[in-house]
Amino acid sequence: MRLRFPHIACLAVVSLLMIGSVVLLQQRSALADAGQAFSISPPLISLSANPGQTVTATIKFTNISNGDLLIKTQYNDFGAKNETGEPNIIFDDNLNSTYSLRQWIASSDPFILKSKQTKTLLFPITVPANAEPGGHYAVIRFTGTAPELESTGVSLSASLGSLVLLTVSGNIKTQAAVASFYTDDLTHAKSSFFETGPINFITRIQNTGNIHVEPTGTISVINMFGRSVGSIRVNGDPSDPANLPRNVLPQSIRRFDETFPSVWLLGRYTAKLDLVYAGKTLTATTTFWVIPYKLILIVLIGGVVLFFGLRWAIKQYNAAIIRKAQGISKPEKPKKQK
Repeated sequence: MRLRFPHIACLAVVSLLMIGSVVLLQQRSALADAGQAFSISPPLISLSANPGQTVTATIKFTNISNGDLLIKTQYNDFGAKNETGEPNIIFDDNLNSTYSLRQWIASSDPFILKSKQTKTLLFPITVPANAEPGGHYAVIRFTGTAPELESTGVSLSASLGSLVLLTVSGNIKTQAAVASFYTDDLTHAKSSFFETGPINFITRIQNTGNIHVEPTGTISVINMFGRSVGSIRVNGDPSDPANLPRNVLPQSIRRFDETFPSVWLLGRYTAKLDLVYAGKTLTATTTFWVIPYKLILIVLIGGVVLFFGLRWAIKQYNAAIIRKAQGISKPEKPKKQK
């Protein structure tokens, strides 16, 4: 018995640990399902207001999970994180910038949303009378947790949010410039020499104003003879609801990557950028070369081989004609001297 008891105790401990692990995994799975099973729309809200005015952001919230959710709301300012346009959510409430908006949004209490229920949420935004003219930016974030898990102190950090872009009237400065316009290669390095298409164009727009802008337009590609070989859209199309222009936030640079799909290009080309925003225009040009040097080298080598091959064949043919004319079927071999 003394020998068996430790083994029995170990088995009991292992069994308890396995049961506990299964329960923990099930709880985590339930938490993950509960926290992610909701949707919001729209993802982007654009509003305009005068100083001292109150406007409302409207968000449609849907619980697509199989259980009830406890919905909590948070408000944060945001700016440009990098040149891709990814928003940088500011979690530090002590940081207030010229473009802050979160403190103007009326707070809302947590609420329960039934399974498959949809609710329209209204968020009043009161603009101070002394508000700075221009753009102000915030994100309204939502987290969802099963109500029965709220008392356990366990919650999910994942959230969904709607970006709010508010324009306050007044002395608004709308100003942007082309920071750079160029072509790059497969390694994303700046280059103006290519072996073949497609050609990738990089357009970097710098917003030096105090309001977000939506520069959109085209890149036209012209060959060495001054003839247009095609064009591509830059930053969406205002007439296409599925491809609307994206914003460039104040005091930031945003990069737009567009590809000219043509493969069969040869020679020197000029690309002309034409963008419009808020009734203003932006233009820039760049040049690039497309030389299929590998193909040209193969053609040259093939041409040389063909030239010398034809030359040898012609010599052999002429020699055969001469022999035939002289009545000699084959060239005589020199006799060996004894």
